[in-house]
Amino acid sequence: MRTTTYLGIVIGIAVVYFAVLAKGGDFTIFTNTVALLVCVGGTFAATTLSSSRATIGHVVSAMRCLFLTASVPSARVAEELVTLARQAKAKGTASINPETVSLKEPFLMKGLQLLADGVEPARIEELLRLESDILSEKRHSAERMFRLMGTYSPMFGLVGTLIGLIQMLKGLTDPRAIGAGISVALMATFYGVLLAGLVFLPLAGKVRTLDLDERLVRDQTLAGILAIRVGENPENVRETLEVFSQGKAHDR
Repeated sequence: MRTTTYLGIVIGIAVVYFAVLAKGGDFTIFTNTVALLVCVGGTFAATTLSSSRATIGHVVSAMRCLFLTASVPSARVAEELVTLARQAKAKGTASINPETVSLKEPFLMKGLQLLADGVEPARIEELLRLESDILSEKRHSAERMFRLMGTYSPMFGLVGTLIGLIQMLKGLTDPRAIGAGISVALMATFYGVLLAGLVFLPLAGKVRTLDLDERLVRDQTLAGILAIRVGENPENVRETLEVFSQGKAHDR
């Protein structure tokens, strides 16, 4: 996940950079601090206005997963659950202690605690599915916020352009300066469209992919917990969990 995130950003920046420099272009003419401030500042202001503090927290959590921390590999979860299935088959589910498990994944830990407490399978499934839905909704909130930013960004780029055009036309004394003035004014629109197309909307899609991957791992965890609870053979547990591993992305 992190690999493709960084790769996409690098490729996008490189494409824009070389497109600007093509045929002797000057990159400095594409820099305008005021236009960037109007575009970025306006986008974040409007997004903050339309969101809650909790949503901002969900965005920070998603960004941390996309850029800093690696998600738990599906194969690692399957390996842990098969080991626990062997232990439960030999000593019973009461022997499972979540604190001694090497993989400290919160959803797995909660499932194992329910397992160790002897909770009925139907109740375990109910509680873990509810937990999974809540976690998924947090990712959806982050995705919606990025899509809002992708919507607002071009709008404030246009606002910046209009501000620049109004100021240019009001103080215009030399008609020959119109070309240069319009070029500067259009920078805000350029920034707005670029941020929407290269940053905000792709990140929204990335958060969606992150949610799908995480939900798949949670479904795998739930299937393993329930299989252990009803006393299935460890090899049957392995075969069940391998089905989930085949659908999980591994580019973390």
